Amino acid sequence: MFRSFLTVGGWTMLSRILGLVRDQLLAAFMGAGALQDAYQVAFRLPNMFRRLFGEGAFNAAFVPLFSSVLTKEGVPEARNFARRALGVMLVWLVFLCVLGEVFMPQLLRIIAPGFMQHGDRYTLGVSLSRITFPYLVLICAAALVAGVLNG
Repeated sequence: MFRSFLTVGGWTMLSRILGLVRDQLLAAFMGAGALQDAYQVAFRLPNMFRRLFGEGAFNAAFVPLFSSVLTKEGVPEARNFARRALGVMLVWLVFLCVLGEVFMPQLLRIIAPGFMQHGDRYTLGVSLSRITFPYLVLICAAALVAGVLNG
């Protein structure tokens, strides 16, 4: 148990240190300006959906259900349940992603209204957000697979 605690704690600490290094490198290379602002805004929506679908309510509901199906009905039925859940989730997230790509200019007006005063920030923010938005489909699928592993 103690070894597992140290393993998880060690990897979490390494993740935090690498996050600090990432932030320092971003500040060094981008500085404080339009590019850094657009970059930060581009990750706001995908990370919000990742927290909701990947780490939040979905994962909290999926793992107990999957574990219950696994123990009561066996491995084949649990795999079938996971496949169906992944299929439904992917259809929903791809639909959400397409909507996000199409309506990104309007979404950016809502989450970063100050960008409208600076045309270059707004244009760059829309472009970068459209590049990063498909991340939410992939990371949420990975979260479901992690939930299967936890089960």
